[in-house]
Amino acid sequence: MEVEKDFIQREIQRLTLVLAKLVGKALGLNTDDFEQEFQNIESELKSEFDLTLVGISEMKAIALKNKIEGLDEQHLEKLVELITAVVVNSKKGFGQKLARNGILIIDFLDASSKTFSLRRMELKSILQKML
Repeated sequence: MEVEKDFIQREIQRLTLVLAKLVGKALGLNTDDFEQEFQNIESELKSEFDLTLVGISEMKAIALKNKIEGLDEQHLEKLVELITAVVVNSKKGFGQKLARNGILIIDFLDASSKTFSLRRMELKSILQKML
């Protein structure tokens, strides 16, 4: 039983590091190589989480909630950081849709988390400005 818990904890940590790496890539996006780097982020996100930012941007609220319910809180926090970094550097139309769903993820986290997060509030404020 202890070995199973250790494995699960290591996997959560590994996936959190994957998301942190993707956030770093997204923060480095610029207009010159946006498409190429964005595609790299999308493919890695798809392979690790079976999610894409394009898919998230196109989801309705209920579908999004159903998709993220099974994800770990740490992963959702990092996903929101990734969304925010991409929204800040992306085209207006795509960025607005993604920002809207990023706010929904933050609202889900606020409702389900036992802790208050100033970082979440900061990210929500940034996303709201992008609408």
